Amino acid sequence: MKKNYYVVKAGRKPGIYMTWNDCKAQVEGFAGAKYKGFATREEAVAWQGGAEAKKLQVERAAILGEPDPLFPEPSSLSPESGSLFPEPASLFSEPGPAEVDYIIYTDGSCLRNPAGPGGYAVILLDAAGNLLRELSGGEPSTTNNRMELMAGITALEAVEPGSRVALYTDSQYMQNGFVKYWLRNWKRNGWKTATGNPVSNQDLWQRLDALVLSHKVKFHWVKGHANQKYNERCDELAKAAAGRQKK
Repeated sequence: MKKNYYVVKAGRKPGIYMTWNDCKAQVEGFAGAKYKGFATREEAVAWQGGAEAKKLQVERAAILGEPDPLFPEPSSLSPESGSLFPEPASLFSEPGPAEVDYIIYTDGSCLRNPAGPGGYAVILLDAAGNLLRELSGGEPSTTNNRMELMAGITALEAVEPGSRVALYTDSQYMQNGFVKYWLRNWKRNGWKTATGNPVSNQDLWQRLDALVLSHKVKFHWVKGHANQKYNERCDELAKAAAGRQKK
């Protein structure tokens, strides 16, 4: 059976990896390495244990209609806060060197929404707020929401699995997919919305979901065009990337 997930319990960077090469890099030559491949995410999470296994239990409880033992009700979460991972209230409240590995800002843009040229951008900072990288890209025919999701995907692909990430976005569409449990409900409903329609951008949501599960991500909402330094820079980069797609 094909292995789609690789769990490293003992290695250079423990976590869940989605390719053998990534897993191999963590265990090859590492004394006492402990790892295993699985066909499904559920099997991988169960073997890994810890916080991820608890999260899986929560998802199963939701499917069975049982009380959710770890997560607050979605209505109690403001757009500015919320996480997939149950943590002490103090964690990630104000990202700092002792609490996160990376601080990331993302943005997406579409010059003629929908079906116009679009771009996305990522600004990657270390835990102390020092600039590490600026990333951007685009597509010739897309939507604003797809570019927002691509920004999140690009951001999490740029850091090591298992990283603690404070992710700042002005896209409530992307944030609410996790904070308000849209994504959890879509998966439970076979990728259908509450009205029975297919979920838009399912391909990108699936990619982003897999990446979030391999990291520890705290989503923060930032008001767009409010003179926040990095949000403004992301907007500039995303629009420039979109402009490069025009033919």
